[in-house]
Amino acid sequence: MDTIRQATEALIRLLKTEIDPDAVLVASDDVFEAVQVPALLVQGPTLIEDARRRTLAHWTVRDQEQMTFVGGSYARLYHLDFDVVVSTGKACALLALIGKMALFYQQHPVLDVPNLCRLPVTELTSLGGLRRVNLSNLRQASGRLRLEDCPVGDEATLQTESGQLIATPHLEIETVEEITHD
Repeated sequence: MDTIRQATEALIRLLKTEIDPDAVLVASDDVFEAVQVPALLVQGPTLIEDARRRTLAHWTVRDQEQMTFVGGSYARLYHLDFDVVVSTGKACALLALIGKMALFYQQHPVLDVPNLCRLPVTELTSLGGLRRVNLSNLRQASGRLRLEDCPVGDEATLQTESGQLIATPHLEIETVEEITHD
């Protein structure tokens, strides 16, 4: 189950559709340079476990009509944090791009990851809120967004089990006589 990759790809596809068709994903520690402006660079993800929602419990779904059940372990949930850097040649173009990103958060509070899940999109730091070194003549602003509660697990930890429900229980009670010695 490769949910982190699928969620990241879905985010980049949405940003390319809504903000900049040339949006680029770079790894968290990579040095990058905006070659063409305007540019939208997404750096990450950085994973942070949502430890408050970790559970050792199991889930079960019953089908009373078919008399079957399916169950398994819950996945761990991680927040995926991305730094967003926009670069332009002029200040007015930078303000327009910042406005587009602000509108993006309002129009897309949830990211649909096809055939998997829906993840809340949260703006942790608005564009212009993060300080960063700018060694170019470009106008830049950076911020941070989060995809919340991405389920992470592999086939071994998310194994499901299934079986038949008990239709009519048969209980046998055995009594044991207690003997005491004086």
